[in-house]
Amino acid sequence: MSLQHILLGMLEQPASGYDLKQAFEQQQAHYWSANLAQIYPTLNRMEEKGLLASAEQPSPKGPPRRVYRRTSAGREALVDWLTGGPEVHTDRLSWLAQVGFLSALDRPAQLDFLHALKAEFQRHRDELLGIESHWKAADPGFPDALDEPDLFAHFTLRLGVKKYATIIEWCDECLDRLARRSSAAPGTDTTTQSSGSPA
Repeated sequence: MSLQHILLGMLEQPASGYDLKQAFEQQQAHYWSANLAQIYPTLNRMEEKGLLASAEQPSPKGPPRRVYRRTSAGREALVDWLTGGPEVHTDRLSWLAQVGFLSALDRPAQLDFLHALKAEFQRHRDELLGIESHWKAADPGFPDALDEPDLFAHFTLRLGVKKYATIIEWCDECLDRLARRSSAAPGTDTTTQSSGSPA
């Protein structure tokens, strides 16, 4: 998966680079992030490949804006990506790698890390719940009578909410296990060397 694929999917309707950035923050942030410095160069490369076409349109709030639309070649590239099957095992979870090596820190630092991680995922979950709440209030078809693009977008949002809720629960489990470990063996609060991976 690449930013190109995400943009092709998002351009079901013509949009400017700024529109796409706003949409990222509303619908894609739980599985992909991109800023304008990444979006515009990617749009330009896609246009050079013939996947997009663009034109300037007047803007009511300022100078003309460049609006991009997906070409037939762009739709074909999107369909090729989707029909290639689900892409799994491609995520790189830096935070999870960090958790795997927390034994290098003392207990207070380990706890600080896990509390910070939990707070971060609580923030992401609450953002998605806020988006869902506004969506429900604004669209009388919510949730099961949404149009097709919005229906599948809502599928991804629901997974984001469930994923974050599961990670938050897992953080609590980790914190509880560390608390019980410290309570049972006060003398082992600091880091210790492990002889191998858990069974």
